[in-house]
Amino acid sequence: MELHHKMHKKLTLICFTFIMATTIFLPNTLVYGAAANNTSIYDDVAEVTDKKTVLTRGNFLNYGTITLTRIDIMKIRITGDVAAHKVCDKLGLSLSLEKSSDGEYFESYRQWQFTKENDSFFWKGLELIVPGKQWYRLRGSHIAIIGSEGESVSTLTKRLYVN
Repeated sequence: MELHHKMHKKLTLICFTFIMATTIFLPNTLVYGAAANNTSIYDDVAEVTDKKTVLTRGNFLNYGTITLTRIDIMKIRITGDVAAHKVCDKLGLSLSLEKSSDGEYFESYRQWQFTKENDSFFWKGLELIVPGKQWYRLRGSHIAIIGSEGESVSTLTKRLYVN
């Protein structure tokens, strides 16, 4: 029984060491390999997202999330949501799609504002045809209002290339 316990501990230690080494070294290899080719590890992804959670005590805004998805050539989907801990007088969602020809300097391309009253969750999604051969990113503003008090959080996705 003692021998079995020692072998189990040794096997657990080996597995843990392997998992830690993979976690530490694999991402660095991808980043360095991508940087050597002057491309980003995000260049070939089809979806980028950002979520911000409000962690302060006593707040009524819980989180805001945005997602930018490439669904076809020159076609994207944008989604955003606002979640509150309780029913709010008003929930607001502002989405701003930004574009860039070089992936570094972005300018505002299109904007939308949506509101919903007397609710604790609000989601909105749009599908768009956009010019190809461009980089896009999505910026969001998520607002919850109760009475005269309001809370907000901002989100921003990484860039996404659209053919």
